[in-house]
Amino acid sequence: MRKKLTLILILILVLVQLCACDRQQAERSPAAGSEAAAPADKPSEAIPDGTDAPDEPDGTDDLPVRMPERVLTSDKYTAEVYTDTVSYGQYQIESREYAVSDGVSAVGYRAAGRSSYVRFFEQTVTEAGTVWYYDKNAGDWRSQALGDGLYASPVVVVELASGQTYFLALPRTFALRENGSREYLPEQDGILRTTKTRSGDIRITMDGYGLTPDCVTDALILTAPFGLDWSVDNCAKAWVTYVKNGDSQWCFDGYYSKSPSNYIPSGENYYYCCAASYCIRGYLGRMSRCKEAPALIILSLDAMSQRQNQYGYVPTTPGSEWLQSDYGIGPGFYDTRFNTDLLEIYISAARRFGGNLFEDTVSRYLGFYMQLADTSHITTENGGWLIPDYWHPDELTAPHTSLNHQASECLALYHAADLLNRKDLRELADRMLLAIEDTGSGWVMPDHNFYYSVKPDGTYVEGDYPYLTYNDLYYLQEYLTGQGREENETLTYLMGEKLQWMQNHGVTGYEKG
Repeated sequence: MRKKLTLILILILVLVQLCACDRQQAERSPAAGSEAAAPADKPSEAIPDGTDAPDEPDGTDDLPVRMPERVLTSDKYTAEVYTDTVSYGQYQIESREYAVSDGVSAVGYRAAGRSSYVRFFEQTVTEAGTVWYYDKNAGDWRSQALGDGLYASPVVVVELASGQTYFLALPRTFALRENGSREYLPEQDGILRTTKTRSGDIRITMDGYGLTPDCVTDALILTAPFGLDWSVDNCAKAWVTYVKNGDSQWCFDGYYSKSPSNYIPSGENYYYCCAASYCIRGYLGRMSRCKEAPALIILSLDAMSQRQNQYGYVPTTPGSEWLQSDYGIGPGFYDTRFNTDLLEIYISAARRFGGNLFEDTVSRYLGFYMQLADTSHITTENGGWLIPDYWHPDELTAPHTSLNHQASECLALYHAADLLNRKDLRELADRMLLAIEDTGSGWVMPDHNFYYSVKPDGTYVEGDYPYLTYNDLYYLQEYLTGQGREENETLTYLMGEKLQWMQNHGVTGYEKG
């Protein structure tokens, strides 16, 4: 009897424990159809035999840490640079992101390969917002509530109620041509689409079109934690101004300008990368009133710095029929004016950002220029140096020197000397100013206009600009007097002659001081 009772007690205890286990298991399994029971986005992969299971993540510390490729630093801003290339079937997208310390992120994109369309952006938002776009027919900007919409404006800005803002430069497709040139294909322009979903959310997509192996498709997206100031000429308005008439295009690898008819190659929609990235100067001028400007400036300056060649200058990659025929200068030549204008942009950026943000780029260029001046100058009567307008490692004949190039280079050297506290730069600028003094009256034609250039043999050539050279002389004189130096008599004389010609011919646009 005692044995029977013992067995019954054991059976009861076993049954109690089994029920407890079933209860525990049931508590761990969600009911069918509940949120917890929903499948994951990606199915879990089976672990091969003999392989230990990976440790379960215990928090955000286990997430991969993104490390920047480079860090650009100034007194006021820091920008972390991230690069990536992602493949999608027959095409890939290369990206270069600049995460700026003010919370703004600017990303340049380039797609290459083959695809009927390329998706650069896809985002679903759950809040209200406003879309800003440029209406080409009206010639003005428009805004409307975020909802169903299709946009083909060069730039579209989406501002959400939370303050989050997307600045989207829509995709542009370019055919790759010889000598680094691009042919813009306007019929392949990308679009931005906003679609209201059944749940009431808004799906935003940005697509490019017409990608083939001989083409690239470029786009840019800036993300900011604030809205743009539409009461001023902000960077979105500036971007459209630069591209709407077809004079220029901003691409993943730099600022592209319409190719002159004597460039090789050239055509209706042909563009080349111009060292003088004037759009950057425009963004610099907006820095004080447009919070989105610093990120665009940093991205643009870095793109141009990547184009600096092994010699230290940004080359003009197409050929020039004029330079080829007169001097034997081929594609990839050095243009002193365009590179000088770019140097001034870097100097302006260094002043506005605090410190020399692209010190290495500036130093490499100045090193090249100092060497060029030392080996290729023409010495004037009193020891001044005329610096040639162009150079190429394979040039056959020394080219001319124009007055506008000489004056602008002289001023840029003074600015660089002030920024970097370099005596050697100031001494070279003084030598170049002396060359202008030595040749002074030789630049003036009988009708008071200027000759455009002087050849190494001393022959002057006609063809000066209507007012550009006058302005270059004006800015140089303004700098000298601002430094406490006496007014340069030669500059005063030259400006007086040119002014007389401009007034006689109804020319406007010159500095009136």
